[in-house]
Amino acid sequence: MSKATSMRRGAWFAALIAAGVCACAPAAKRPRVDATADTPELPPHAVEVAYGMWSCERGYLLRHRRCVPEEEVSRDPWVEIFDPSPPPVRDEEAPPRRPPGVPTAMPGFAWSESDFPPRPVVAYPFSLEEPRLSTVIGEPTRYTLPDGKTLYEVARHHGLGINQVAEAFPDFDLVDPPAGETLELPTWWILPESDHRGLVINVPELRIYYFPSPGSVITYPVGLGRDDWQSPIGRFKVVEKTVDPAWLIPESIRAEHIRERGDARSMIAGGDPENPLGRYRLRLNLPLYGIHGTNIPWGIGMEVTHGCVRLYPEDIERLFAMVAVETPGQFLYQPVKVGARGGAIYVEVHPDIYDTRFNHLQEAMRLLAAKGWSKRVDWRLLDQAVEEKRGTPMRVSEDASALREARR
Repeated sequence: MSKATSMRRGAWFAALIAAGVCACAPAAKRPRVDATADTPELPPHAVEVAYGMWSCERGYLLRHRRCVPEEEVSRDPWVEIFDPSPPPVRDEEAPPRRPPGVPTAMPGFAWSESDFPPRPVVAYPFSLEEPRLSTVIGEPTRYTLPDGKTLYEVARHHGLGINQVAEAFPDFDLVDPPAGETLELPTWWILPESDHRGLVINVPELRIYYFPSPGSVITYPVGLGRDDWQSPIGRFKVVEKTVDPAWLIPESIRAEHIRERGDARSMIAGGDPENPLGRYRLRLNLPLYGIHGTNIPWGIGMEVTHGCVRLYPEDIERLFAMVAVETPGQFLYQPVKVGARGGAIYVEVHPDIYDTRFNHLQEAMRLLAAKGWSKRVDWRLLDQAVEEKRGTPMRVSEDASALREARR
């Protein structure tokens, strides 16, 4: 990753934290920006966020480049994209169970949730048995970027978190990518090392895996805990399922809200647009932690929560229906995964998001040795995968017959 790209992404993440995008926390009440200030292009009740983009403060929605009180537009289903060329588009029909015209927060944009209909549930097959070992699931997706579409939209439509897109294409601007460019989206993954039961959350890749039956897995991107509120590592069990859960704000988080923005609320009702739990919650037996939806979908694929696990609204709706109370699960911390498919060996490398001084190369070598694959690896390819940390499976074997040769 280039220094400029790293700085750009760092500034973007800092903007998210400043905006109060954290699980189990309402959106921050941002300071008013007057049109007469040093940035006259910003309208009243707007705040600059990042990349020259701006968003409306709490209680206001973007309409025709103005921040309008929510009560004035509560019955207006207009949808706007912050772009001077296209006119506003009327959202005429939302999918079932999705209120028309409900905005999804994104600085400088006001998409409607009906722009993101549910994707089909895909159960990927896998095998842990020789000789048909197959622990790489999915396939890359070829996609040509249309004009005016951000990588946040692309990621969400393809079941990816923004982290995986940013890692795979580190030189691309996430908000203004080059139109006409054809990408191979990283819609494939190596399974984490686990017991392959219930729910498995691999923290460094910000992704959850659900194993509904032996040899089958469903996977979704997630948002997880920021550095000062890290998601836990360990086993858990689902103890409760709730629709439209109220958020009883823990005192530790409430104290932070009071200190940072003077917000002393102790509860946010279920269904409130500021409720960060969304419509569905799986409560865990780990105190204060849960798996739930979100009121800020563009935070999926980022470390922006107070430790909870957030999913896109359309994904938690599906997962909620499939997962039963008493389902077991575990949080893992595996920046490096190794797997195989079709006789080839793959490595998937992610950043050490919590700065644990993780040694990626050492762990890759340990995993390969434990599986008896070390002699079939092209070390040049492995070094490249570890150096780039693209967050997508990369072949590191000399050829597709590597496993057959390794077994002899």
